[in-house]
Parts: sequence; C-alpha cells; structure tokens
Amino acid sequence: MDASNTEYFEKQRINKYIAALIILFVGIIPISSFAFLFYILYSRFETSAFTKEITKFYLSSFVVFLLSFFVIYLFLSLKLEFGVNSKGIVFRFFPFHRKFRFIPFSEIKNYTIRKYNPIFEYGGWGIRYSVKRNGVAYIISGKYGLQLELVSNKKLLIGVKSPRQVLEFLKMFSPEKYVEN
Repeated sequence: MDASNTEYFEKQRINKYIAALIILFVGIIPISSFAFLFYILYSRFETSAFTKEITKFYLSSFVVFLLSFFVIYLFLSLKLEFGVNSKGIVFRFFPFHRKFRFIPFSEIKNYTIRKYNPIFEYGGWGIRYSVKRNGVAYIISGKYGLQLELVSNKKLLIGVKSPRQVLEFLKMFSPEKYVEN
C-alpha cells in the first residue's frame, strides 16, 4: 500500500434499476391514474371547471403529485458516504444525516469485514435495526459490511463497496482491533 495514500473514502448510491422501479411505482403510476380518472369522470360532462367536487379532485391530485415527488427525491438523493483515516471512521447516510458521524479508533473495541444478508438480518436496506441482535446497520447496496463493536457494547454495520480496501486501511491504522470471522 502506498504510504502517501492515507485516507479511504467511498460513496454508495441506490441501484439504478431500483431507482427506475421507484420512479415508476411512486411517480408515474399514481399521477397517470389520476389523469386517467380525471379524463373519465369529467371530460364527458358539461360541468364547470371549478365545482366543489372538481376542486377537491384538483387538490387531491396536487397532494399526490407532491408526495410522489418527495418520495422520488428522497430515494434518488440517498447516499452512504464512508471513510477511514488515521483518526477513525467517518460515515453519513444522506439525507438523514446532514453531518458526518465520526467514530475514533479509541471507541472501537473490535471490527471485522463480513458478508451479511440485508433482508434476513436487518429487514431490508436503509438505516435498520437488527432482528438478530447485530445492532444498527447503514445499508444501501451490496452484501459486505464493516461490523464494528464499540467500547459501549453497541454494534454497528456499515455497508461497503470494497471490503478488501477498507480492511487494508483499517489494518494499517488499527491492526490490533481486527477480529477475523
């Protein structure tokens, strides 16, 4: 490993196919169904454009559009940023964490890189709590993560894209806390 390269940093984003499915189901289907319903219900009648019923329909359509837009924005802006440097580990699960969370090596009891199953161990992706008492997980994609056990006996799993590189950097800065699984 190159001595001049003393930091590791990675960004993970949601899979583009999952993002396309989210846009389809959360955005296109509800909005197009409202447009189709509007066409079916109100296009064949000789009614004013601002009756009480049509105004409620416009308002509910607007609310569905805003909620769809918000959910799409939320999923498309999700990113997990993770880094290792000589002082410790930093991570952030944007947009839920605005600032980076820092864990110094002095607060880490031990660490390991392990393969995990996000659905069976944590119930899915995102910020999750383990059903198998593996602590809190920050997962966007992949199947490998950095499992930390803190001095306070809390467990934390952070999903990583490059497990070998992360392990090399962690061993370079804190080799005595590594536990092989």
